[in-house]
Amino acid sequence: MSIRDRHDLNQLLTNGTNNTELAHQLGTSETTIRRIRNERGIPLEAPTTNAPTSAGESETHNPDGTSSYVRYSERPWGYNDYRDFIRTVGQDPDNVTFTWGWTSNPAGGFWNKLNNVRPANGHEVPAELIDWDALRKNIWNARQPTTAHREGTPVAAVLNLADMQLHKGDPAATIARIKNGVHKFLDHIEEQRAAGYGINEVVIVNNGDPFEGIAGNYANQPHTTHKGGLRAQMNAVLDIWAWTLNTVIPNFRDAQFVTVHCNHTQFGRQGGSKDAITGDSDTGGAFLAECLRREFRHIYPNINWVIPHDQMNVYTTAAGVNLGFNHGHKIPGSGAQAFEKWLGGQVRYDRDAYNTQVWVTAHKHHYAAWDMGSAFVYQAPSCDDGSKWLTDTTGQHARSGLLAYLVGNHDPMHTSHAVFL
Repeated sequence: MSIRDRHDLNQLLTNGTNNTELAHQLGTSETTIRRIRNERGIPLEAPTTNAPTSAGESETHNPDGTSSYVRYSERPWGYNDYRDFIRTVGQDPDNVTFTWGWTSNPAGGFWNKLNNVRPANGHEVPAELIDWDALRKNIWNARQPTTAHREGTPVAAVLNLADMQLHKGDPAATIARIKNGVHKFLDHIEEQRAAGYGINEVVIVNNGDPFEGIAGNYANQPHTTHKGGLRAQMNAVLDIWAWTLNTVIPNFRDAQFVTVHCNHTQFGRQGGSKDAITGDSDTGGAFLAECLRREFRHIYPNINWVIPHDQMNVYTTAAGVNLGFNHGHKIPGSGAQAFEKWLGGQVRYDRDAYNTQVWVTAHKHHYAAWDMGSAFVYQAPSCDDGSKWLTDTTGQHARSGLLAYLVGNHDPMHTSHAVFL
């Protein structure tokens, strides 16, 4: 019997149970529950609680127009549960900004916390008006990683952030895109866990070009970079990476942070590679990863840090699968044929390249994927607002976003469930 044929489905949808908990009860995904709600016109109502739990709930409305809420549930809310709750208080979640999280209730269940709900000003904000201090607020307040073991088919989740190039174009839109993508990633993980995958490990990857740079790579860099030089750009990267770690890591027992060398953050390229002052190891991406490790290694001892010296290919293993990462700026040409030709040279001297089962590259600013038989390859999209150059020269459109997927020995290609976020 399908879920839609259950005689008690309407009752379940109207009893105040959040989508995450209801999906768990019915053995389906949150996406399915939300779709059925929309089909039947049954929005999520505010959760009902008994007297002992409701005593800990709260609702605050501030003079500056912001609101905060605390609600109890048997299971922690996901991002879309918070959006559904916002609708129950008469607001459109697409037209407000908010922060969210949850804490365990010692007596059982969870406290879901929705803070600073306020009308959104839109993403088309001049770069000089971005409130970086507000972005950094509470960014270092960390929740401890879960120790719970998720039963099911053993796989790991990978989240790729590529070509953020912060301070290029519209940095406010880039930041909003990243934060929205990370929230969607966590919802995707909960859906796959509900489907039977035992996801206990996450691999967060900087696939290169986290900030734009100011000069030295391309002639137009000084003209396309907004608000500040390297100092401002690098602080922005640390803020976004720290926010991502604090948002993602507590939901997994094990974690890795992987970074690669790239072209936009090279410190020693004054006027281009022909005038290089220092070598391949001298990049801002690697330096910022080391800064992040210095700050977070005591906060999150479960993170395995994978930071190269001067190697362009970076390797690790997750869920028993050999993973290989690079930015892609050293690969001549583009597409599957160019990658295959490049890899043919790599495997002759690099045993790790030969053994890699899933490759991830970037640099081209658009998503692609192909199966090479011995390995599967992802080309990550860019987090920034796309590539004008690509559209101008080829007519192709570079859709922006984050890439996430599962890896494990559950699939002949060692990877599945890729999503564009």
